[in-house]
Amino acid sequence: MKRLIAPLVLLLAAAAPAAAQEDLGKLWDKIDSARAVYVLRQAGTDQTGGVQMSGRMVVEARLTCDEFISSLTMEIRATNGGQTMSVKLEQKSTETRDGRIYRFSSASFENGRETERREGQAVLQSREGPGEAKIKGANTEDVKLEPGTILPGTHILRMMAAAASGKKELEHRVFYGLDQMKISNARVTVLGSGRSGKEKGLGEFADKPGWTIKEEHREIGGAPGAATQSSEMFVTESGVATTITLSIQNLELAGSALSIEKLPKPACK
Repeated sequence: MKRLIAPLVLLLAAAAPAAAQEDLGKLWDKIDSARAVYVLRQAGTDQTGGVQMSGRMVVEARLTCDEFISSLTMEIRATNGGQTMSVKLEQKSTETRDGRIYRFSSASFENGRETERREGQAVLQSREGPGEAKIKGANTEDVKLEPGTILPGTHILRMMAAAASGKKELEHRVFYGLDQMKISNARVTVLGSGRSGKEKGLGEFADKPGWTIKEEHREIGGAPGAATQSSEMFVTESGVATTITLSIQNLELAGSALSIEKLPKPACK
């Protein structure tokens, strides 16, 4: 069960809106700060040897005049016959608006026991790299980031700009620093435009225009034959995900919003 759960909880590192770049800076006026609570339920055909999963996820994304600050807590409970496992992931990250400095931390727990803690920082010479990163976990790593490597915020705003312009596909090399997703080849497909649902829990984000977007992540330099991790979301034009589906190894978890609260935005000059 652990092999199925661990990759899933990494996908949401790319699921929140983030910093602007060059002429994408105007998008800051459209991005909303928000706190969302999702209920996670197993979806699709069970092809995971009888494992049943459910859970809860809380995502908060806040903008300041200089940075984007995000946090995520995901808890998943898996049962297989008489065996039960609970997994919890906590992630925090801060990224400067210029897309050059990124700090992150993550901690994983199994049945209440901490199993992994990781933190690090990446600094790019420009938004397009090159740069360097340092990761502290079970071991300390110094990572060279090649030209063309970008940070998560640049990836997300480029994705939103592409969707708004009608572009259907794009691909990036993104540094996340996480276990099993240190540097990812991220492939994005914009599946179509539409409107978010009208469920009460969506609050101000009900019936808003946006896009259905699929992301596929494969770690660069990862283990041969490692499964591609994917997510599919409906994202409003203000960058808030109202539905989320996570997929790995024939397992799907569908996330529906229990509540989404709009947070205040700073008044920046």
